[in-house]
Amino acid sequence: MNALALHLSLPRSGGLARAAAAVWARWQHRRKTRETRRYLAEMDEHMLHDIGVSRAQALFDLERRAP
Repeated sequence: MNALALHLSLPRSGGLARAAAAVWARWQHRRKTRETRRYLAEMDEHMLHDIGVSRAQALFDLERRAP
C-alpha cells in the first residue's frame, strides 16, 4: 500500500483534532488564569479598590489552585 492509499484509508472523524483543540484550549485558559492572578498580585490598594476587589478577596483568589 502506498502513502496516498494509506492516507485515503484513514478515518476522518476528527477525534484527534478535537482532542488536540481541547488540550490547547485548556492550556490557554490556565495560562490566562496565571497571568491574571499575577497582575492581581501586583496591584496596589488603590488599583484593587478601582476594580472593586478587596485585598482579602485578591489574596483568597491567589491562594486557590489554578483550574
